[in-house]
This record gives sequence, structure tokens and C-alpha cells, in this order.
Amino acid sequence: MATQDSRIKLKRSTVNSTVPTVPSSNDHTDGTWIATDIYKGELFYNQADGVLWTRGDSGIECIQGTAKLTIATADVLHLNTTPIEIVAAPGAGYAIEVISASMKMVYNSATYATNTSLELLTAGATNSQASTVIKNSASTIRRFADATTLASATATQLVENAALNVTVASGDPTAGDSDITVYVTYRIITL
Repeated sequence: MATQDSRIKLKRSTVNSTVPTVPSSNDHTDGTWIATDIYKGELFYNQADGVLWTRGDSGIECIQGTAKLTIATADVLHLNTTPIEIVAAPGAGYAIEVISASMKMVYNSATYATNTSLELLTAGATNSQASTVIKNSASTIRRFADATTLASATATQLVENAALNVTVASGDPTAGDSDITVYVTYRIITL
């Protein structure tokens, strides 16, 4: 096994949707490299998006990203009509794949009724990637379940260059007055 015994820095970006790139040469001192170029094995952290990237033999690979979204009660009551973006579209040639997700709800005084399936749905997809219920009469912290069953051969969960949204299935919830925080761990896959 060949090991490189030198120090390669961790590159960072504070600009949303910035993805590292493969350089046109193997020498960062030759004047052809741009700010986003990385060596094989080097890490690139996008602070704005919370996404960690690296470069392998096949090119640029996403290691992992995280996102957190607090949804106010008024917005929960309109989540089917107006889904809320939790992860921005990653750009052409990429798709967002949910690894795991959780939600936290501090119960206020009224339970959400009807249409209480909270989902992580890629914009333009026919099926969610994960779901949980929000019909709780007490405070809760719980994981989303993977939504792995697709209804038909034409069903989709991942869509190229599409945002990941939080929504509810079927229609807007009725009643309910508790804010909900959603946490998601994901990776961006290269298509």
C-alpha cells in the first residue's frame, strides 16, 4: 500500500452549493489550479451547506452532509401546499440521497390531525425518501423511517439537481400548534 506522508490541508468554502473540482494538472504550483481544485485524498468542507467532500480515483465524492430546519406551527399547517426546502438542489450531475433523519417536537397544547405523515421528498419525485408521523399528544424525538417501497416501475425518489423538501402527504394538517425541528444526514451522489 502506497502512503503519502505529507500534510494536505482541509479546504473550506463559505459559499452555498460550492463543490470541489478535479484539477487539470497534478501540480498545484503550476498556475493552472483554481481555488476549488483538490488532490486525491484531500478533504473539502463546504461550511455554508455542511457538506464534506473528498477526491478519489473516480473523481469528486460526497462523504456526508447535514441540515437542520425548524418549522413554525403556521408553516406545519401548510406543509403540503407549501413544502419547505431543507437541502438546496446540488447542481447538474448530482442527486441528494437521505442517509438518516430525525425530528423533534415540543408539544404545545393541540395535536396535529389528519395528513400527519411528515416526509422528506425530493422536488419532482413521486415517492418520499423517509417519513414519520406528527400526530403526537406529547413531546417527542424520533427517527424517520426509510420509505423504500416504490409503488410502481415509474416511481422516483431521487431526482438530478433537485432540492430536498419537508412536506406532508395528502393534504395540509388540521389543528396542531407545535413547532417541529427536522434533522437530516445525507450524501450527494454523482450521477
